[in-house]
Amino acid sequence: MKHTFHLRAAKEEVFDYFIDVLLQDVLAYTGQKLSRSQLKEGFTYRKNLSNNPKKSRIATVRLTEFRYPEHYAVIYTRDDFRKRAVYDLSDERQGCRFVMRQQQEKKLRDESGALLWTVTESAEREEKPSLMTRLRMRAVVRQLRKRSKTAVVL
Repeated sequence: MKHTFHLRAAKEEVFDYFIDVLLQDVLAYTGQKLSRSQLKEGFTYRKNLSNNPKKSRIATVRLTEFRYPEHYAVIYTRDDFRKRAVYDLSDERQGCRFVMRQQQEKKLRDESGALLWTVTESAEREEKPSLMTRLRMRAVVRQLRKRSKTAVVL
């Protein structure tokens, strides 16, 4: 699935915000306090993807691509499930364009019994963001306003 947002903020501000969220996530799940400069392609940690305390869903999160301030990608992997999230930012006349792509894959066996990954949700299918996604982006904008007083969702 693909969502595109237009923000009145510098792409560096938006990128920094999402990297800060990633660093907070690493701290919460591993206890490691990392700086932005310590994030490199290949960095990996484990986290619980479940909101249900009785049923944990532990996944390995791996930073696969990192180009400041315009692109990064992570892959969440569990035993039979993989999700790739890609975040791209580019300059626009009045701010930046923020594109989120998520592709979900499931592990299956082919006729010969070999394991393979099958795409269950394409990263290129553009769709209107859900209410929850729009609310999350509004929360991002509020956080950016607190930081710089310049970010606004168009």
